Amino acid sequence: MNEPLVSIVVISYNQAKYIKENLDSLKAQTYPNWELIVADDASPDNSVEEFKNWLKENNVNAKKLFHTKNTGLATVLNEALDLCEGKYLKFIAADDYLHPECLEESVKSLEEKSDEYGMVFTDFYPVNDSGVSVDFSIYYENKDYFNEDYSLKDNQLIKYNCIIAPTTLVKKEAILSTGKYDPSLLLEDHHRWLMINEKYKILFINKKLAYYRVLPTGITGKRHNRMIEEDIYLRIKYDKNGINKKQIFDYICSRYRKNTKIPDFIINEYLKYPHRVKRLSFFLKNKIHPYLFYIFTKIYKR
Repeated sequence: MNEPLVSIVVISYNQAKYIKENLDSLKAQTYPNWELIVADDASPDNSVEEFKNWLKENNVNAKKLFHTKNTGLATVLNEALDLCEGKYLKFIAADDYLHPECLEESVKSLEEKSDEYGMVFTDFYPVNDSGVSVDFSIYYENKDYFNEDYSLKDNQLIKYNCIIAPTTLVKKEAILSTGKYDPSLLLEDHHRWLMINEKYKILFINKKLAYYRVLPTGITGKRHNRMIEEDIYLRIKYDKNGINKKQIFDYICSRYRKNTKIPDFIINEYLKYPHRVKRLSFFLKNKIHPYLFYIFTKIYKR
């Protein structure tokens, strides 16, 4: 098997206590040809010190990207991307870690496939803070996600994001050809998978090759609402076949009737949506008062 270079980017934000386990899992990889980039986005903990200590103790060279000011994950990813020299890229948060055969299996799978394939992802072990297995909502026994060759079905990512970031291995070419990460989005991973899936096939390996840390989110209400809005935005933007037409319509109508602000980025994308409902588009475009829309929909239902 060819052994092209893999660039591994480990990113920490306040995850110092997990860094050693993460880096130990990289050192234990059966695949030999990889480079390491370690990044920290101005963590208030001792993440940078943990990175430096591990690298020194294990005599491992790495490119370092340590911010003194917090810039957000997308900015870190874009800067790290510029440092990557590998054919394949793996971005992983410092609190997750890998099975020893993760890189070997992932590279082998993509090397055996045609250029149509831009990335691969695998099954995983969900674990808690202590590394103990926990229940999680994604189960790959659901074969509806995949074609017979375990390539991801068209439109699957529009219906449900079934890809967990630390399990992925992506061709650098697939990222470069789909543009840099968007700093305005919190759902930068889902956005990336959707962009790649527009140009490339995505392959699944039915083996548990990564450990994904399931922790209490601590997500604020405002941040949670923003993530819901971005999910709707991405569904509109990439839904070419109207799969989510009703869900999108119901979401926008519900907010409009209640006079709850709908972000401009959702409205603007909906007005371009090929499966938009014309009467709703008319009201949104002309900024007609929600009460009139409510009356109109009441009459229309009759």
